[in-house]
Amino acid sequence: MAVYKQDSASADSDPEVDEPPDPSREKMAAFIGYRAFPPVMNLYGNLSGIVSALTTLKLCGASESDLVYLVELHFGFTPRGPLNFGRGYYLRNGTTMQDPVLAAAGDNFPLPLVVSLFSSETVVLLPPLDTEKNPRDMVTEVMRSSASKEQGVAFRFAVEVGVQRWRREEFEWRKMKKGDGDEKGSRYTLFRIPFGLSGAASSSSTPVLEESSQIVAEVVFRNILSMKHICTLELKGAGLTGELGERWILMVVMTVLGLYWMRQNGRTKRATVAVAEKMHEKQVSKG
Repeated sequence: MAVYKQDSASADSDPEVDEPPDPSREKMAAFIGYRAFPPVMNLYGNLSGIVSALTTLKLCGASESDLVYLVELHFGFTPRGPLNFGRGYYLRNGTTMQDPVLAAAGDNFPLPLVVSLFSSETVVLLPPLDTEKNPRDMVTEVMRSSASKEQGVAFRFAVEVGVQRWRREEFEWRKMKKGDGDEKGSRYTLFRIPFGLSGAASSSSTPVLEESSQIVAEVVFRNILSMKHICTLELKGAGLTGELGERWILMVVMTVLGLYWMRQNGRTKRATVAVAEKMHEKQVSKG
């Protein structure tokens, strides 16, 4: 399978002039395919050193020794990379910091820090759909949270799916109630939304959603204080067969990083999500 790589023609075309470097011109990975994501992935803290532990994570396969991608924490102190001054995670297209950025997930710049803590939206930046476009022209997708007293918390997003022909579909992460074996963390199930329910409010359509939707992935987060083993992501059903395509898998991985980012900031709790949802509704009504 092909891998993402830096657009060498674009890189070589930068003139060599005596100007200060632009921190926003982070190396970006061209969308020409990428390393295969395994059906089971684990996110680990990178405890190889003090700096690494503070700035990077490891996306691995079934075991920690199977390192697939390096994840970088972007603090937003500088406009380096696609998130600019927004905070979040960069998925490097490889296992080192020298590899180009493949995708990103985090806060929507230029929201102030306090406002972002109560935002109902998390942005995911994916490579352009058109392989001929500049890899820096990333596509912005939004994962929006919602909450209800009866059904709990959900996080919905849309993305292109398919292999040879793409179509846009909606999916929803649902935070599941704790059950046997879930005492040490939180479990989220990813539902594929039927076309008839696309755009419907998740809080009102949940019973129908769970009856008629396909489960395509599941992620289990460990205790929020655990930095060794953070979570386990498992593809299921149509997500496991590959029929939803590579772009969908990349989006799922990035939304998991987005969920982890929100968990760290207390934004997956029902009370916080409810406040964020009300703030979003007020902004829409004003707007």
